[in-house]
Amino acid sequence: MTGSTPPPPGDTREQLPDHLLALIDVPLYVSTACEAADRLTEAITVHPGHADELRQWSDRMHARCRINNKYTGQLCRYPCHLRADTAHALDSR
Repeated sequence: MTGSTPPPPGDTREQLPDHLLALIDVPLYVSTACEAADRLTEAITVHPGHADELRQWSDRMHARCRINNKYTGQLCRYPCHLRADTAHALDSR
């Protein structure tokens, strides 16, 4: 192993060039962190005795979302980010 550190979230060094991205169909992106957070939230209905811990982990996973796909640059389309963007837009008026 080389011991190299991957670029931080948002860095474009690993992103495909724009001319190649234009040649492929890039699907909407939902990060694996947000997918896992969604599963944790869904588990609350099945395991209500663990609701507090499940919510805490769900919040942590959403906070760990890298926001953009490192290869395509697509932004995570999970609703929590859309709400944050909308709230920010409203606050900046």
